[in-house]
Amino acid sequence: MRNETFFPLPDLPEGGQARVRALHLSGGMRRRLQDLGLVAGTRVTCLQRAASGDPTAYLIRGAVIALRNTDAAQVEVGVSP
Repeated sequence: MRNETFFPLPDLPEGGQARVRALHLSGGMRRRLQDLGLVAGTRVTCLQRAASGDPTAYLIRGAVIALRNTDAAQVEVGVSP
């Protein structure tokens, strides 16, 4: 049995890695994130937060993507201990 911890993407600390578990979005934004490679099982690394804390840069499938916290909060990720 796998013991994973799930949380919203903005809670991932800088330098931390996690895998996407689910997208809790619909419509155009869901499609955009999926087109960027943000689908279940994808590894995401938090690279850097803006000085104001928003947006945050993530490494997703070899590309650096900046996401606003309101959008990233709808992405559920998991980390295995």
